[in-house]
Amino acid sequence: MLFSKSVKFSRVMILVLLAGAALTMSACGSITTTNSADDVSVTAIVVTGAGGLTVIDTIGGTLQMSALITPTDATDATVVWTLQNGTGIGSINSTGILSAVTNGTVTVRATSVSDNTVSGTLLLTFSNQVEVDMDSTLTSLTSDGIMVMGFSPLSEHYIMVLSSGTTSTPLVEAIKYAADATMVIIPASDVTSTEIVNRITTITVTTADGLTTKVYEVVFESAIANVELGTADDFVMLATTGISTATTSIITGNIGVSPAAATYITGFSLILDSTGIFATSSQIVGQVFASDYISPTPSQLTTAISDMQTAYTDASGRAANYNELYAGDLSGKTLTSGVYKFGTSVLINTDLTLTGSATDIWIFQISGQLTQAAGIQITLAGGALAKNIFWVVADTVAIGTGAHFEGTILAMTNISMGTNASINGNLYSQTAITLDACIVDKK
Repeated sequence: MLFSKSVKFSRVMILVLLAGAALTMSACGSITTTNSADDVSVTAIVVTGAGGLTVIDTIGGTLQMSALITPTDATDATVVWTLQNGTGIGSINSTGILSAVTNGTVTVRATSVSDNTVSGTLLLTFSNQVEVDMDSTLTSLTSDGIMVMGFSPLSEHYIMVLSSGTTSTPLVEAIKYAADATMVIIPASDVTSTEIVNRITTITVTTADGLTTKVYEVVFESAIANVELGTADDFVMLATTGISTATTSIITGNIGVSPAAATYITGFSLILDSTGIFATSSQIVGQVFASDYISPTPSQLTTAISDMQTAYTDASGRAANYNELYAGDLSGKTLTSGVYKFGTSVLINTDLTLTGSATDIWIFQISGQLTQAAGIQITLAGGALAKNIFWVVADTVAIGTGAHFEGTILAMTNISMGTNASINGNLYSQTAITLDACIVDKK
């Protein structure tokens, strides 16, 4: 009887322990799968190409893809971009830049990071591409972990500008398209050398049958010299024909116009100082100067305007490291230092990131217009400073409503900033500057 009771007791204990374990497992499961009550889940994703395009018809062309998340207040709106090659072949990077390689169709997919069961797709067509043996190409190329500017499997020559003072060769890594192809990477021997051959890292890809070989080259250039602003740097805003604000703006720094008179500075309710040399305004943490104020203001403004024009000529004449990158559409891009030359207009329709050290320099030479969409941000990473960024624009500059800009603008014509737009940098125009409740601050 004692044995029977002991068995019964053991069975009861086992059942209790099993039930407890099940509850524990259930509780643990609820901890890992239950979202916060405040989380808003992604329910749908719509994929689109910039400008509504679904075709890439230029050789090695690119297209910025976008993911529209529903609901718009989803807690985590980030997505992972992937590409399914169909009759055509292409590649897509982590920021959604699609590159065409061969003719045909491909499918771009954006998958929610918070819920991988939710995704959106878009079918795109590639045309006018060059027929290539894909087995000898790459699908990615990075330098110290950063995607090489303008990478496309069809392009074989690239330039990367080194941070100031860099002496070691950056680590170049690549992924080949065909698993059975061979790849040999030979690092640059001396990135500080005056001989270009010593500053080249080569990547050679050979097909498994040994019949086709493709050689990629990454040329490392030393850091570029800064653009000297001279006495123009004493002003946060300079213009030749006028500066105006439609509603109250907040300006930190001096502003000036020349050869225009003070009457061409409007919307600031200027109060002329008793010296007659400068004026003040409740909207400006600084002083206001005009060509018709008392000496030495006129001559100082003449020098500052001349220095502004000299800086424009200097910056616009620098040798380019990158030509027509992304066809002038910098939307969603991450750019390292260098001189970027564009023969047409430049668009920034989604956030742009400039990444580099505190001594790195960026110069953007733009023959057309520079347009930044409403609400779009330019952000700096890695220690990059606005004072080392120069936008040299031959046509108009338009910074959209609520947008944020970084760097010095050297414009040949009008600079306009929409309502509640802001800039960390300088505004220099060889015509006029127009604002509407803007924040202008040189930090």
